[in-house]
Amino acid sequence: MFRNHANIRAGLLLVLCLLATAPAWAGDKGPAWDAIPAASLTADGMARVIVGIAVADYDALAARSAQYKVVTPSEAKTPRTAAQAADAALKAAITSSTDAVLASLPKAGHTVYRTYSALPFVAAAVNAKTLEALQADPRVTSIEIDAPIPLPLPVPSESGAKDGSDKTAPAAPLFEKTANLNWGPPKVGADTAWSRGYTGAGWSVAILDTGIRRTHEFFAGKTIVEACFSANANCPGGTTTAYGAGSAAHYASTYQGYDHGTHCAGIATGNKADGTVAGVAKNANLIAIQVFSITSATKIGSWPSDQLAALNYVYSLRGTASIAAASMSLGGGSYSSPCDSASQKAGIDLLRAVNIATTIATGNDGYCGYIGSPACISTAIAVGASTSSDAESNFNNWSSTLQTLFAPGSGIYSATGDSDTSYASWNGTSMATPHVAGAWAILRQNRPSDSVSAILSRVLAGGTAITTPCSSGGSKPRLYVPAALHANPSSAPLLPLLLDQ
Repeated sequence: MFRNHANIRAGLLLVLCLLATAPAWAGDKGPAWDAIPAASLTADGMARVIVGIAVADYDALAARSAQYKVVTPSEAKTPRTAAQAADAALKAAITSSTDAVLASLPKAGHTVYRTYSALPFVAAAVNAKTLEALQADPRVTSIEIDAPIPLPLPVPSESGAKDGSDKTAPAAPLFEKTANLNWGPPKVGADTAWSRGYTGAGWSVAILDTGIRRTHEFFAGKTIVEACFSANANCPGGTTTAYGAGSAAHYASTYQGYDHGTHCAGIATGNKADGTVAGVAKNANLIAIQVFSITSATKIGSWPSDQLAALNYVYSLRGTASIAAASMSLGGGSYSSPCDSASQKAGIDLLRAVNIATTIATGNDGYCGYIGSPACISTAIAVGASTSSDAESNFNNWSSTLQTLFAPGSGIYSATGDSDTSYASWNGTSMATPHVAGAWAILRQNRPSDSVSAILSRVLAGGTAITTPCSSGGSKPRLYVPAALHANPSSAPLLPLLLDQ
């Protein structure tokens, strides 16, 4: 159910619209031409799609590549020639199969704009004739609409509390009316982890977002790797792809949410030199990947094909950077069951296979029983927002089956893009998600070789349960890092600390 009766009709219409644009399941070759949404069309009337390709021996080749896990800090300078060879074999197989499919298409009927070295997809703009050819090709496993998803903007504090139309009355305020300076990291026990020597040092967190203000004081002294993937060629220099220092620079302040990535990156890894403010993994490094494009005079959006490219890029870095997690505070729509047909699942699964977690925001629409995509992917870690009093934030999208856990998301203080010393408190599941990504860096430092599943099982077992006010009921644990720490790599997990949980 939706949280407000006034939203029911609009919500149902949204669901019906999303059904027309939802990712195609493998075996379903996607929509007919007349069902292509306008947002997917290019200026010359072609449709942007992500095409799944059947690659011979893909599973075996991907497994061979993924046996080379993300490097731990102690392994970072160890040559990995065997891993490079396995990656090259995977890329060659994908390229061969993709080229064979493309060669059979009408010459003037398509334009390729993304290929992937580790994932069996190609992103292209196609006309109606080419779409029909792809649908008829047995080597094509899926066709997914590629259209921009708006940036989930921080929720304004004047939104107020829910009306309770389909909920029991909350026991505590569900919205932070005033800023509670940097309360999130202590709430999840990051300060306790720091006191035991676990600060995320040696590990990196990848933030797939709007880019960052790399010169902000909150990121001083960190190793920062940058990249950009922009369908509308809004990377520096007017390109669709860019790498290196400055490539993840955020947009001008005239665009709504331009510094969203800066705020999220600060929550995960920020550290002010005087010690007054810090993110969860305050000594972790940062991989900033800009995945948004300009969609209007004031707005930006993210194409799934660019998100897929970013996930592929994170995978390619696993031999040179100790990456704990990829954080995606983005998405949209409303899903009540896993959206595992989305192409991003292949990237999330490949990262998980090499011990890199993917944390994704559930969304800020206040739904009961629905969360956004790509958080609805079953192998993602779907993060909802909670308050300082351990209540569900009023804007949080809730699903008892799809949401994984809660983390602080109301009144969260972090860096902004106004200047190199600017900070502000924002509200959103976007703020909750990097708390979990930062925690992963701490927990990987504690247990460098642990799998995503091993860490997740400890995280879920140790946090304070937060019960939703949704009439359907249910609860999920709130992130609490000390309960998931081991005293040392060979010991049993510590019992949860009860204070400040």
